[in-house]
Amino acid sequence: MVTRLRSMNIVQWALVSGLIYAFLGLLIGLFWIPFAATMAAFPTARGGPMPGAGLGIFAIVLFPILYFILGFIFGIIFSAIYNLVARWTGGVEITLDSVGAGTVPPLA
Repeated sequence: MVTRLRSMNIVQWALVSGLIYAFLGLLIGLFWIPFAATMAAFPTARGGPMPGAGLGIFAIVLFPILYFILGFIFGIIFSAIYNLVARWTGGVEITLDSVGAGTVPPLA
């Protein structure tokens, strides 16, 4: 079955985009902790800690929030532009298969 995506709900797409980016922000925040700990261990020439060393555990909270906000904003921009372009081009065609309940389709 071939269907066509002619428009998308801007706020719903922005929310999904924001949550995806928040998850990525959490992962990046988790990877940031060892780098922040390393930067804190090596002082700068003036004797103070390196910039960014204080983020550490705070990155787990800060990064997902910042990434959600940015993902939400860019989700709004993307979906609004998509809706505009889809009016001109007719949208993206998507091929869907009907799968019965309880069955798993092959991967490739």
